[in-house]
Amino acid sequence: MHMNDTIKTLLSYFERDASYSSSELHTKIQSKVSLVTVKRSVNELYRLGYLSRAGAGRSVRYTLTRKGLLLRSYDTAEYLAQPQQERIAQKEFNYDLFELPPATTLTDDELLRLQKATQDFRQKSHENAAIRKREVERFMVEMSWKSARIEGNTYTLLDTEQLLLYGVKSGKNTEFEAQMLLNQKAAFTFVYEHADLWREVSVAAIEKVHELVIEKLGVDRNLRQTTVGITGTDYVPLGNAFQIREALERLLAYVHATRDIYEKALMLVLGLSYIQPFADGNKRTSRMVANGILLAYGYAPISYRAVDETAYKEATLIFYEQNSIVPFKQLFVEHYIYSATHYNIADLGVVNAA
Repeated sequence: MHMNDTIKTLLSYFERDASYSSSELHTKIQSKVSLVTVKRSVNELYRLGYLSRAGAGRSVRYTLTRKGLLLRSYDTAEYLAQPQQERIAQKEFNYDLFELPPATTLTDDELLRLQKATQDFRQKSHENAAIRKREVERFMVEMSWKSARIEGNTYTLLDTEQLLLYGVKSGKNTEFEAQMLLNQKAAFTFVYEHADLWREVSVAAIEKVHELVIEKLGVDRNLRQTTVGITGTDYVPLGNAFQIREALERLLAYVHATRDIYEKALMLVLGLSYIQPFADGNKRTSRMVANGILLAYGYAPISYRAVDETAYKEATLIFYEQNSIVPFKQLFVEHYIYSATHYNIADLGVVNAA
């Protein structure tokens, strides 16, 4: 669906559980358009599943559906310019996000762009094992570097290559940073070599990836037993292992029920970050596992090589606080296309099996 400015504006006025009549929305939009246009736009949002409707006649009121909640647009810079304590944010975990049936969040245009990128990616597949090995190594180095960099690691890309391919540690960085990168390599190798695990992702497989991500970093394994805070937001994830496991199982049921592979990877990378099942290493684990899904179906894994680390964190924070997938979805689409274009690692065997 192509959203015009009126529809985007109307959708932005809705908050979770708030309901409005068309007249109230017309007042909110400050009469920049006619009441007739507002009613037409609200009916379109209802028809497309962004709004639910209750009442009859002049008493009709509209409320956001889960799809509408996920697809509200945000000006990230404007939203985050507000002091943290003044933002009207969702502070608690929203169980409704992963209720079935799954919501469709990618537009027709986004899907066409992603499918075209995947087609191009698959056509570049090399039968030459040596060439493919070098390409996989290049992807592994760049993905490990950027994934660690998002978490504050200061290794350069060239130093990361020296460490992961030749075992040469940088004299400018800490042992902790080197171990983080070595763990990224181990986790990606595991994900890449066990494609069978990712067609039907399990909690056990996620825990295995996490173990590799946090090896020798002083982080507890297994699901969290206590609450954690997240820098820069008042959102507080679930606080005990029973709730966390339930949320993980709900997320995985949602992902398994989702038919589109891009949607599976998108919801998994965001969903794991949102649940924060572990004491640390959640986002690194989420990126690895989401790439596992993409690889298992012959799609391009995402290195995030060119992503701005601040933009990545801000898009994730918008999802935490407002449950809007839009900023991160834009980033996901852009960097999927980048990765499909820049890496030559398609496995024809997996593609044909898919």
